[in-house]
Amino acid sequence: MTAAPDRQILIGVHVTGAGEGLAATLSSVFENTPLPFGLRILPDSAAASRAPGLLQLRLAPVSMVQRPSPAQPGAAACFNQLVSEPADIYVFLENGVRVCPGWLELLLAALDSDASHGLAGPSTNRGWNEQAVAPNCGSTQEALWDQADALLARYGNAWVPLAPLHSLADFCYTVKNEVVAAIGAADTAYTQGPCWEMDYNVRAARAGFLGVWVQGAFVHRAPRCAVLAPVHDGLLEANKRLYQDRFCAWRRESHPQAPPYHGHCVGDDCRYFAVPELMRIFVPLPGNVAPAPQVPAATASPLLSCVMPTRGRAAFVAQSIRYFQRQDYPALELIIVYEDESDLPAGIDDPRIRCIRMPARTSIGAKRNEAVRVAWGELIAHWDDDDWYGAQRLSRQAAPILHNLADVTGLNDMLFMARPLAEFWASSRALFRRLFVENVSGGTLVFRRSLWEHHGRYPDTSLREDADFLVKALRGGARLCRISGRSLCIYVRHDGNTWKFKEGHYLQQAAWTLVPAPVCLSDDDRDFYFPAAPGGTGDTVGAVGTEGSPTPAMPLVSCIMPTADRREFVPQAIRNFLAQDYEPRELIVLDDGRDSVADLIPSHGSIRYLRLDRKSTLGAKRNMACELARGEVIAHWDDDDWMAPTWLSSQVKALRGQGADICGLDKVFFYAPDARRAWQYVYDGRTPWVCGGTLCYLREFWRSAPFADIDVGEDNAFVWSVRDKRIATNPDQHLYVARVHDRNTSPKDTWNRRWHSYPVEHVERLIR
Repeated sequence: MTAAPDRQILIGVHVTGAGEGLAATLSSVFENTPLPFGLRILPDSAAASRAPGLLQLRLAPVSMVQRPSPAQPGAAACFNQLVSEPADIYVFLENGVRVCPGWLELLLAALDSDASHGLAGPSTNRGWNEQAVAPNCGSTQEALWDQADALLARYGNAWVPLAPLHSLADFCYTVKNEVVAAIGAADTAYTQGPCWEMDYNVRAARAGFLGVWVQGAFVHRAPRCAVLAPVHDGLLEANKRLYQDRFCAWRRESHPQAPPYHGHCVGDDCRYFAVPELMRIFVPLPGNVAPAPQVPAATASPLLSCVMPTRGRAAFVAQSIRYFQRQDYPALELIIVYEDESDLPAGIDDPRIRCIRMPARTSIGAKRNEAVRVAWGELIAHWDDDDWYGAQRLSRQAAPILHNLADVTGLNDMLFMARPLAEFWASSRALFRRLFVENVSGGTLVFRRSLWEHHGRYPDTSLREDADFLVKALRGGARLCRISGRSLCIYVRHDGNTWKFKEGHYLQQAAWTLVPAPVCLSDDDRDFYFPAAPGGTGDTVGAVGTEGSPTPAMPLVSCIMPTADRREFVPQAIRNFLAQDYEPRELIVLDDGRDSVADLIPSHGSIRYLRLDRKSTLGAKRNMACELARGEVIAHWDDDDWMAPTWLSSQVKALRGQGADICGLDKVFFYAPDARRAWQYVYDGRTPWVCGGTLCYLREFWRSAPFADIDVGEDNAFVWSVRDKRIATNPDQHLYVARVHDRNTSPKDTWNRRWHSYPVEHVERLIR
């Protein structure tokens, strides 16, 4: 599951009582949030500002700051403080919750799947509404991991609206900035009691934004706060009445006697509920919210020393130095411990790099000990010579230590690069826990130097020395924070690895998944790992040669056709492709159905067929096909639709002629052959949109905004991604007809106002 890399996410933690569990909440956020984010600590009151759980934090660097307590306590007032700052996504968390792997990616995918989705929340273990699906979940870390895995396996990327009550709970309340722009602030009249979150959700719904429950995401709630619970419960009846005063149109009518309050509002099932003309939708944000405080300049980042033991890998060392020089952490040094001059590349001239020579055949453990001994830094980072590192790796790993939430951090959920085969593999979360001690890669540890001084040195070995050091430190009381490394590190597998195993097969073959090359890997990095053949382009990952070369004026168009058990449609789709008058083109067919269609694929230089060994979502298959594509332009080629011979030519003309990133149709013919009915879908929304089956886009744009890992709505999420884009409308609507049948991937709501009946004879004439 992906999100736009430039999306600004602001997470606020509402602190009540003594701040019990605050450290666990913040640690879980750092552990399980691979996307960049800012943190705001939101104390409910002046007393909460002095809570022991809050005082132990270090609020540097500027990514985590504490807001002043509001004049009037309550979750709504603290929520308003959060949304008063500019951001694209706001996440309001209850103190004590522990977010679990995949939580935010799933919530964002649900919001991105439809422009009308404005709020989202996960499943949990405690609550009064539908979201509390795991009441028996334990509180150990292993129990939370298992529960998150189970919910993801059961629900996948599914989401459901919470109508008729609009009852999205506030323990994890995720809101798009478009919602805040439309309805403003939460109603602080609910003070420290319940119902403010339902009030906000109802107003959002009347403004056109649904709240959705994302069933596969899991956030664990701690027991109720002993200080706040009696206050919260004492306000329940008063707030239920306030809620009915806000939204019950019947109460606004004239009656001989004041109408009674209902014990339970039924929401949209009542015709008097939330009539837009009779309710207040927009509430202005308070104008007296204090700006977020800046961190004093004195809180400079401590020096972090990276230690790199190496031998016989000069080319890897040179590349690893480049990764070191890209890091955004401000105070660094790199200590390289080597044995022979041939171990080092020529021309190391960075003053932050020191090289220490040791005798031949010195163990990796001994080299690490020497590097830490001579290091000047307060923090130490393992820096393996052969792995890929993202520019934010060190800053992301140092943050929990600098905030006094951990003493050591390590990465998990990393991809594995099989360099000799130019393949990338992902393991399941459960398998990763089996592969690595304490569920982190030992080669990615960052820790306080004092751990090495107080708990002892690395063992004098060249295998597991990092894991053994970690276990010893944890037994001595060190606190570990496990951070998702999907965009921070790639474990590079090659013939010279110290630890030998076969990626894709080791321990449990079914728990490995072959994935496309990650977008975080730059073209220069790809060229290092997969050098070009003589006369080639350097893009060898999944590349397959085709006949001829396109001229500069005619870009190669890669048509991508994910399919599964559509044997009756595939031959016509291939005939449509071969009939195109646009010459430089290729067709990539990805098949994960139970019934392989390999026998239907002709032997043709411009058609490639890949049989996948396991089911993937439609979004994942589209990403894989785009990764394999050789063309600079990508065109969707749905297996069940009809395209005229001039379709690709018209798409390229629209895309290039209008200087766009994406093009397609916003008026689409649909044909149901069994019922002999036809429609034209006419999009009339304010946000630019083109139909998913007709998408044609630049491969470079896809790299910046890949498809969400979902089966339905991945194309709409792509079109409506927050990344800036130019969308062109292809006027040649007569060149494409979509087929309606009982096995469409997305349901066709032909009763919708945008669907217009169309003479079936006219459509049939097009496709003859």
